[in-house]
Amino acid sequence: MSIRGGLWIGALAGYAASRTMDVATSWFYDQQSSVSKLREEELAPGGSLVQLGHQLGQAFGRKLTDDEAGKVGLRAHRTFGTLYGVIAAALVRRGMGPMAAGITVGTGAFLLVDEGTAITQLTDYPGASHLRGIVGHGTFGLVCGALLWLTSAPSPRRRSRS
Repeated sequence: MSIRGGLWIGALAGYAASRTMDVATSWFYDQQSSVSKLREEELAPGGSLVQLGHQLGQAFGRKLTDDEAGKVGLRAHRTFGTLYGVIAAALVRRGMGPMAAGITVGTGAFLLVDEGTAITQLTDYPGASHLRGIVGHGTFGLVCGALLWLTSAPSPRRRSRS
């Protein structure tokens, strides 16, 4: 099964899935207890995207304000989402089903990014933080997979000629 339009469809699917993931994680965060939110703020002041932005700024020799770091972190997050979509599309091109590809990449991103980068603080974060990561990356995987499935289905013209 090949994706019509190439890997750029994966990039678009990844971007859309990243935006949808943010909606899901924001909703989940709103449901969290104030105790878990306070603990997260202690561990990652300003949130993980702000922390990522500060780390990237430092890597390039710049000290960013929290606002600047938040913007850089969000851009990096969108870039990762887009890249994950390309990876999922590449898996589909290699024969994996679109839903399986989306879920595989979403799971890999959760394990690598959410859990892998915070391995030293794994038990410090509240359970709700880990669950939010599962919900977010699960949402990413499902949305990315569904979009890839929609774009990999045979067109109505090709179906009618069979």
